[in-house]
Amino acid sequence: MAPSAAPHELAHFLRSCRARLTPEAAGLPRSSTRRLDGLRRAEVAALAGISPEYYTRLEQGRQRHPSPDVLDALASALQLDDHARLHLHHLGAAGPALPADPVAVETPRVPRATLQLLHSLTPWPAHVVSPMRDILAWNDAEAWLLFDFSELPARHRNFAWFAFCDPRAPELLAEWEATARSNVHRLRHALAADPHNARGRQLVAELAERSSRFAEIWEEHEVRGPTTGRHRFRHPRAGVLDLEYTAYVVPGAHNLELVVLTAGEGSPTHEALLRSAAERRVHPG
Repeated sequence: MAPSAAPHELAHFLRSCRARLTPEAAGLPRSSTRRLDGLRRAEVAALAGISPEYYTRLEQGRQRHPSPDVLDALASALQLDDHARLHLHHLGAAGPALPADPVAVETPRVPRATLQLLHSLTPWPAHVVSPMRDILAWNDAEAWLLFDFSELPARHRNFAWFAFCDPRAPELLAEWEATARSNVHRLRHALAADPHNARGRQLVAELAERSSRFAEIWEEHEVRGPTTGRHRFRHPRAGVLDLEYTAYVVPGAHNLELVVLTAGEGSPTHEALLRSAAERRVHPG
């Protein structure tokens, strides 16, 4: 299921956000006869200060390119966070329907200085990832934490693919559901910003065909941009590891991110990372 034309993506996103926002959260009364969990179209229109007819056309994909002011009003009415607000603006500004046969794009190259920094970060696991979640480079600590990504075909060196299609993922990712969802949200955010990206469109189509769970989460239309957070891993030798991650945007045209995972000094996870780094120095293989 490849991403659809921009107006339909906007319509789907609005419907999804409206369905998730309860009357109580929006400061509206809930009558005893109400059956709908989310807001009605007329309620969203009233909160945004636009006509119900205009909002209905937006949700039906019949109204293209609403003004930035209307998009801001809708984002406020639907109580969107900064990531979802930006996503809404991307969808509202998107162009016409995408071509049926996208043209292949060249894999981004990681700058040499970024690679040097990446490999100097021991004992911290780190990797460079594209907006479409492709893993472009990684250091030895990352390979120890998960596995050497060179084992995979280049087209499958992707965090979303790993989460949903690699049988090792549910065991290695102690909080698989949250991590898998995060990758879907990041992928949808990236495709809204770059809807003609052939790699992203093909990846979504493949994942939706291979994984029903991916397809379900994709249809929820939630988004998330670069951020910080935490991951928990089950390492086969070191046990459970708790790591915090931070994504640093690499300057350049491709919006790559250098993601570094760290742990508090003296914590069990930090000690495990230090031991693994020492072992690699003694036994580089």
